[in-house]
Amino acid sequence: MKKFLITLLIPVFVLNSCTKVLDQVPQDKITEENFYKTPGDAEAAATGIYDAAQALSTQYPVAFDAASDLANALLINYSPFSQHGITVDNAIVASYWQNNYLGIGRCNDVLKNVPNINSSLFAAGQKERILSEAYFMRAYFYFNLLKAFGGVPLVTVPYDSFNADFTIARSTTDQVYAQILADLKNAEPNLPLSYPSNIDTRGRATQGGAKALMAKVYLAMKDYTNAAAKALEVMNNSTYNLVTGASSYAAMFSASSKNSNESIFEIQYVSSSSESNGLFSFYVPTPAPSGIQGGSYQIVPTDKIINAFEAGDIRRTVSVSNSPATPSVPYIGKYLRLTNGTDPNIIAIRLADIILIRAEALNNLGQTDGATDALNIIRRRAFGLPLNTASSRDFPSANDTVNGYNLTQAIENERMKELCFEGQRFDDLVRTGRAAAVLGISTNQTLWPIPLREVGRNPKLQQNPGY
Repeated sequence: MKKFLITLLIPVFVLNSCTKVLDQVPQDKITEENFYKTPGDAEAAATGIYDAAQALSTQYPVAFDAASDLANALLINYSPFSQHGITVDNAIVASYWQNNYLGIGRCNDVLKNVPNINSSLFAAGQKERILSEAYFMRAYFYFNLLKAFGGVPLVTVPYDSFNADFTIARSTTDQVYAQILADLKNAEPNLPLSYPSNIDTRGRATQGGAKALMAKVYLAMKDYTNAAAKALEVMNNSTYNLVTGASSYAAMFSASSKNSNESIFEIQYVSSSSESNGLFSFYVPTPAPSGIQGGSYQIVPTDKIINAFEAGDIRRTVSVSNSPATPSVPYIGKYLRLTNGTDPNIIAIRLADIILIRAEALNNLGQTDGATDALNIIRRRAFGLPLNTASSRDFPSANDTVNGYNLTQAIENERMKELCFEGQRFDDLVRTGRAAAVLGISTNQTLWPIPLREVGRNPKLQQNPGY
């Protein structure tokens, strides 16, 4: 993903040519007057939105996984998440707030200024597509904030004046959901199904991405009818297919083979020298396997997830690997940096997630046959079986019987195994009301505190209960 860079221009004036100097637009600032002039400017501004998503990597998925029952933080930086003792001055929480609002600000800039560029300069549909990308990403950032903090201030226009009121009260959760859905509905019709390049199809907003994010939002809202319907629209989109087989499943998370056909929205990274995410440093021990860069092994998988996979499940060695040291230690294997410095991407939304969303939604609607069908697709893939042929792994399997799983528990367990270490588990437990039983936390601990700095700067910000 290209960086959004503006070169600093230093004007040089002849001393006797200073007429109306004070009326000139400063050339070292991005303003409406000197930047938003061409389709190239609009494309560059849209690209800058995705850069803001890249900045979230050390907060999402890392902090959310550390807060789940699948990982433990060994060092002090993430241990407050594992121990559910986050304080209002936590730097990771502050960064998550700031980085999401940075992205929202860039979306707002695009949505305000791109409409004013002469439409005749754009290719057919280009202007509408750029605006739709901004709508999609603004919804993405607000959904991130909503899951972490609950209701947050809704900012939908740029702050372009030092005289503007920067103190905005928190909107309610329902109001933020309404804004997210409005943005996604604005985005959906004008986004492409795909782009000429696969990296853009997986790394930029698409029509399928908007539908998939809507499915996730509707599920969080417990609007199961719309969640199931949107999930089915994504499943019927030929742009996306489940990868099959152990090697293809492993490749989906590999730094050397990014942007698989299963990926719907993938945050793009390059290498240690340019646009890195550095997640290996938290997860990987030293020494690491040949070709893999060793890290500091700060966040480790729990026995629960290590022992969750049945024999023959192709997801086990990808999700939890074992180091070559003696004694060997288990480590999270989805974010491995190669020794040449190449980083993997972070998959934000993929088809398996959406299929399991449909299973959960249909189950909540009492449509157990459809829910079971969706669940079984993921189970068969996990054991290298044909996706549409009945198998011994189908619900209810022998493993379900041994563990006493009903369909609701089976879907939860499948999401845990399929999406482990992708930042989903903590939110799944909160969404289903299972956080207290599984994690032993209170309702107050299901949300992060509003950062101390933000409360100090904005007296209208009300802190979350318990902080």
